[in-house]
Amino acid sequence: MEVSLNFTEEPNPVVIGCPQGFPNYSNIQILTKNGEDVSEPQTRKVIKLSNDQMTWIGRQNHTQSNNFIGIHQGNTISLHPVLIQATLQQQIHKQNKQQQSRNSALEDGLTYFEQRKMVAEEMGTNKSRRKMRQMETNKVEEENIVQAESIKEKFNQKQQEIQEQLEVEKEIHQMEEAAIKEELLPEFVKGNVPVFQIYNVRSIVSEEDMELLDTSKLQVFVSTKKEDTLHHYHPQVIQIASGLIFDNKTKLTILKYLEYLNILFKFQFKQVFTNKNAQNIAHELGIYNHKLVTPILEKFYQATPGQGENIFNFSRSNFLKDKYICYIIVLHLFIHKFQFDIIPLAKHLKLDIKKLIMYCKECGCTVTKNNEKQIAKLKQFKQ
Repeated sequence: MEVSLNFTEEPNPVVIGCPQGFPNYSNIQILTKNGEDVSEPQTRKVIKLSNDQMTWIGRQNHTQSNNFIGIHQGNTISLHPVLIQATLQQQIHKQNKQQQSRNSALEDGLTYFEQRKMVAEEMGTNKSRRKMRQMETNKVEEENIVQAESIKEKFNQKQQEIQEQLEVEKEIHQMEEAAIKEELLPEFVKGNVPVFQIYNVRSIVSEEDMELLDTSKLQVFVSTKKEDTLHHYHPQVIQIASGLIFDNKTKLTILKYLEYLNILFKFQFKQVFTNKNAQNIAHELGIYNHKLVTPILEKFYQATPGQGENIFNFSRSNFLKDKYICYIIVLHLFIHKFQFDIIPLAKHLKLDIKKLIMYCKECGCTVTKNNEKQIAKLKQFKQ
């Protein structure tokens, strides 16, 4: 069958009574302007059109309007545009219906979105209905937005409170840490000072102690290198005295530090003294002057009353043990010009080298490996 398209403006035909669109290949009434029925049902057929697409005999073509009527005449189907009166009436009818829907929606207090949805459901295409349903699915209620913003604001406020609390706790922790460090270490200075001024050596060996210390045996040993001169001296002290090179300006001072270090080592394994005083302890440990014992007991032991006048029980806690080790490390630093190999000290203190490194770092040292040695070097404390 041949199909011809004829878009010429002709007075006939017009469509009456097809509000839902043109039925496919069905009979249709054709009227003239005067209302005369010129239909011939046997030969008058119409081709269905939808959404600007015209279909006939299995093929498609685009048109400018869906208001056409097809007249079957022999082997030809002519397409003619619908008269404007019919199109205008349909548009007016559609507009009236939309206005009625809007008025009804306003009376019912519907929102703009709800009005659009209602119009789409009543008169829209399937595509518009799907679009509106999709929009409704993605819609976020205002109360939910307000609630979400409130939750976010509360969350941010809580985060700020937590951050402030952490800052306070950090500051408290730093203060506590500083207080512990001050209690644990000899007197020290923070900031940009020379290394020999970082620690106050007199907080380890006081001026009174320096006057009481007897270095005669050490001086003989340094001159003769005879170890029997240092009978009952700690092996670490003997080892240090054997390897040191002294200059005349500091020799006596260093020897006094070594003498005091030897006295400190006598307390190494003495965790407890029961019903003792300074004189008893000095005699027990072989210390020639009990006045050198008293400040050591005050620094590294806790005293409780014992049985008798001026008799006490002395005990050393783990914290005071840490303090005792730190004082020994710092005294080593003064003897060795603020850097020394810690491996021999770890051996004599019977400490694992890793643990002694931790003590050295607590004292403000960096520890680096140099061949078979572990060198602790004093650095400045941060402000």
